[in-house]
Amino acid sequence: MKKSNESTKRFYLIREDVLPESVQKTIKVKNALLKNNNLTIYDAVKEFNLSRSAFYKYKDTIFPIDRLEEQTRNLTLILYVQDEIGMLATVLNKIAEVKGSVLTIHQSLPMKNRATITISLNATNIELSLDELMDAIKESPYVDEVEVIGMSM
Repeated sequence: MKKSNESTKRFYLIREDVLPESVQKTIKVKNALLKNNNLTIYDAVKEFNLSRSAFYKYKDTIFPIDRLEEQTRNLTLILYVQDEIGMLATVLNKIAEVKGSVLTIHQSLPMKNRATITISLNATNIELSLDELMDAIKESPYVDEVEVIGMSM
């Protein structure tokens, strides 16, 4: 078994509402600094009642998924679908319509008229946010749910 060392970094996707308050405030400070070039770190942390040490501790470790998406644009989605003829073609047409490039597809065998589809795609040319892309795919007939399960870094 490979022994983990401190230089190996592991990444996780985690919902914002389960993050500690100081991490959530760090995100707010970073967003405020992006929106207002005249705002200083001192003023931003004061505005959100966050210590400067907490900001500096987390500022380089937390990034909204959409910002990572802008840099990498390779992602893997899992779709929970109903097994209907033409459903996959409809999903692939939607991805092509928004200028996505499918890299891989895996569809599970349907059980009780339900299946999962895992799609890896290059989203470099997609101008939608990640949420907008997932909503567009979910609007396809017979698609019940869409989740991100991976993103290249």
